[in-house]
Amino acid sequence: MATKLPVDVLSANGETFARAMLPKQFCNLDRLLFSLRTRGLDGIVATLPYNVFYLTGFNAIAHKADEPRPYAVILSRHAPERPILVVADYYLATFLKQPTWVEDVRPFRAVMMPLDLPPRKEDIDRFIPGNRTKVAWVERARGSYAFDMGTAVRGALRDLKLDCGRVAFDDMGAGFRLGVEGMQVADGYDPLMFARAVKTDTELRLLERSTRLNEAAIGRTVASWERGATWRDLNKAYARAVTDLGGFVRDPGGMVWGHPRGTDPAMTLATGLEDDEVTPGTHVMFDCHGTIDLYCWDGGKTWVVDGEPQGDAKRWARATSAVAEILISAMKPGARISQLQAYGSCGRVTLPPAGCGRARRRSCSMPMPPFAAPRVACHAAPGCSWSLAVRPVQPSGRRRWPSVHNEW
Repeated sequence: MATKLPVDVLSANGETFARAMLPKQFCNLDRLLFSLRTRGLDGIVATLPYNVFYLTGFNAIAHKADEPRPYAVILSRHAPERPILVVADYYLATFLKQPTWVEDVRPFRAVMMPLDLPPRKEDIDRFIPGNRTKVAWVERARGSYAFDMGTAVRGALRDLKLDCGRVAFDDMGAGFRLGVEGMQVADGYDPLMFARAVKTDTELRLLERSTRLNEAAIGRTVASWERGATWRDLNKAYARAVTDLGGFVRDPGGMVWGHPRGTDPAMTLATGLEDDEVTPGTHVMFDCHGTIDLYCWDGGKTWVVDGEPQGDAKRWARATSAVAEILISAMKPGARISQLQAYGSCGRVTLPPAGCGRARRRSCSMPMPPFAAPRVACHAAPGCSWSLAVRPVQPSGRRRWPSVHNEW
């Protein structure tokens, strides 16, 4: 059962979103166990960072995108109360600051120890603060210290009696490289996405918090505009606002700007190289991405620079809002993506020619790879996270029209 999020994590203090300790557990464990059982899986091993964070609350610092991750969480369907977390020795003290519900944490000797020296059991002491040596789980961790990750993971599989079972890996390559005879390696992607698709109460509140941060950052960005400002200026202003508020954006930026410009009807995304002027009267659709505590926002607002919608643009803004209301009212358990897209089509509401509405289910509110949506985002369930985008597509030779993009 996921625990509730402390109030101080959710509250904005002077328009800042303070980082604070997360609950020990916030994953949808019951749904994961159901997913494993229905697929005939005895257990699962997660090594990818977002899955490890989801299952344990462990958000490792300092690793680059292309480096192998020095951690794994091993969970048995037959003993779900006894998961094992394997981590590099230098991460051990992290759990003194951010506790986890996983009580069996097993460190292994990693790259911060000199490779020219022979390994010793006492090496782990370098990573344990002196005043925490008598903590029970730390003592257990000291006793389970291994000299490499493979040995630690194989030992965990053996202790959970998974070494002769059918075990899912979110990275199947990691499973095959372990070379455990008698263990059947299966794909762990779908079981984890099935669990992550339906949010716990804690996750919903984390999503609310990230969305509020995005809204505050957009407000600061709009307020920063001055005549002569460029798209690059707005990008920088948004990134500064997000950072000041306590969130993060990724290279090359947090703004997607997925709308037409000028009289060209083509839909193109930003590259981060755009530097033309944002002139008064421009219709800007903020499509913004970022995270706080690894929970995403994906949404934004429509802004008419130094003005309000006029003429046709005002009419289309009303139509776009009407489509959004229809889609929101239709986002109920059992709804399918195709049905929602049909509700938002130009046949349901008077929109500009070629206008359309679009909705998609976000199966995990931590970032997920692009192939995830067709595999898991097929229908709605209570607690699902939604991203709604209603974007009228302009015919050639017309001004761009307003859009709505937000997340539920």
